[in-house]
Amino acid sequence: MTTIRSAQCVRCPPRWLLLRVETDDGLIGWGEAIGDLHEEVENALNALGERVEGSDIHDITHTIQVQRKSRFWRDGPVLETALSALEMAMWDLKGQEFGAPIHEFLGGRVRDRVRVYRNLWGRNAAEFADSAREAVARTMDAVKVSPAGPTAGVVSAEGLREIVEIVSEVRNAIGPNVDLAIDLHGRLTPAASRRAVHALAPFDPFFIEEPCLPDGSASHLADLRALRTAQPVAIATGERLRTAHSFAEHLLPTPVVDIIQPDISMVGGIRATVEIGAMASAAQVSMAPHCPYGPVQFAASMQVAATSPSHLIQEFQSLGGAGAGGGTPGGGQDWAFNLIQRPFEIHQGHVDVPNGPGLDIQINEEVIEEHMDQWNPHPPTVWTLPDGSHAEW
Repeated sequence: MTTIRSAQCVRCPPRWLLLRVETDDGLIGWGEAIGDLHEEVENALNALGERVEGSDIHDITHTIQVQRKSRFWRDGPVLETALSALEMAMWDLKGQEFGAPIHEFLGGRVRDRVRVYRNLWGRNAAEFADSAREAVARTMDAVKVSPAGPTAGVVSAEGLREIVEIVSEVRNAIGPNVDLAIDLHGRLTPAASRRAVHALAPFDPFFIEEPCLPDGSASHLADLRALRTAQPVAIATGERLRTAHSFAEHLLPTPVVDIIQPDISMVGGIRATVEIGAMASAAQVSMAPHCPYGPVQFAASMQVAATSPSHLIQEFQSLGGAGAGGGTPGGGQDWAFNLIQRPFEIHQGHVDVPNGPGLDIQINEEVIEEHMDQWNPHPPTVWTLPDGSHAEW
């Protein structure tokens, strides 16, 4: 039996929350929580760490069930992300102990490399287009743009003008052979999203993400299903969903969307994401996991991609870098230091499936502390419409 000696939250600039789990024989495993709700999540990670001291690293599912179900309150983003980070770290430890990648325990590989994309950065159409050209120059063949600002509930053609202009400039910059995803970030109502999808369809989107907010209601599911079937553009959603039940509602008995996007740091970790992928496969829906944080989250997502037949493409924010910088308007990524010793590399739009033990990453712990002056979790974004009322961010 190999037991957990300690599990502690590690802050990593710019705003990432990692979980460092060490065993009684000195192995170190890593997980990553969401990079938001920082005070609440940090406290949850440390409290969870104390509760799992002495747990056997092999009993991953049992440990997670005990920590989720032994309290009266069992749900919510803070608890779920803490458990997700712990689950990742335990898989990392188990893989290291047996000398095998995590995907070997989950059925083995179904692919040799994983297609990836990242978000573009810009404050206007020209900067988004420049960022797109930079991405293509790095051999990427898929990118995603988030063109929507504060948008009225019922929107006019003029209200969509900037969204359309940004997407048009990016499409012109990358040409017809690079896939272009569009993230509306839940900023539009169902009424506005119907008009936006119609306006954006001529630019041949790979998919349109979160055309409206998921609220869990039957009317929301009906709106999404109607939007999906009324036009040919693939619709994606899922990054805000936390439970298997929520994903089942979006997939079964008939799909609401074409692409499901679970966040591995929110839905319960690696195995839970694989299980969501299995549901997606049964519904003939693709999976493209949400991954906007650090390279630990990306490494865990790669293990899911390796073993999940439904996996379509993998989002990334960082392939190994950390610290101040990140996305530069009009450009690419400019990190201050390497968080992992061997960053992932893109070749012709793909990253090779890792074959080393566990997550197959080595964290440069000593460098984190050297750059802690760059720790800067951003405050909540607050947007307003022209009349001063609140707008979705």
